[in-house]
Amino acid sequence: MAFDEKDYRKFLSTRICKNCDLTDADFRKLNLENSNIQSSNLSGSDFSGTNLNNSKIVYSNITKCKFYISELKEVNFEGSNLSESRLNGANLFGANMSDTTLIGTVFSKSKAQKIILDGANLKYSKFRGTNLSNSILSGSQLFMTDFSGANLKGSEMNALDLTNSIFISANLDNIKLNESNVSGMDLAKYKIDEKFFKKNIICNTILPWKKVVKNCDY
Repeated sequence: MAFDEKDYRKFLSTRICKNCDLTDADFRKLNLENSNIQSSNLSGSDFSGTNLNNSKIVYSNITKCKFYISELKEVNFEGSNLSESRLNGANLFGANMSDTTLIGTVFSKSKAQKIILDGANLKYSKFRGTNLSNSILSGSQLFMTDFSGANLKGSEMNALDLTNSIFISANLDNIKLNESNVSGMDLAKYKIDEKFFKKNIICNTILPWKKVVKNCDY
């Protein structure tokens, strides 16, 4: 499926696209800062090396896109579907991904400090080596989500089920973790303040304050 030529030209000239068909389009290494894209289809498009800082790309189909080493600072992706897209090495500082669908999306080695992921579907996504410090992940859906080597220091991680995700060599210092399921996790080496660790399910969890909960009542 190819993009609509009229939509493509209009977007490049105005940086505005509403209900557009931009499937499989080539936007590599362009300056598209402050773009406004709404309710559009961008599936399969290539934004590698592109500057989209401060743009709005909401409620759109952005599946299977490429954002390798793209500039995506403070981009608003709210409500969009970025499943199976690749954002390796992208700069996502302060981006808003609230209520997005990110199934199988790859963020490896990206710079995503202060990113907002609350309510996002992160099943099977990969954040290997990603800087997620001071981010918001509360209420997101995690399943086999890979945070290996990720920096989550100072992040807000409330109302999550962490039991089926991967945190090998991740930094979880100073996280805010409340009303979550951390059963079976070894948190002993992390600096976690007890006042930010409330109402969690901690079956067989090893905690920084050296308590092990062995018996669980469901």
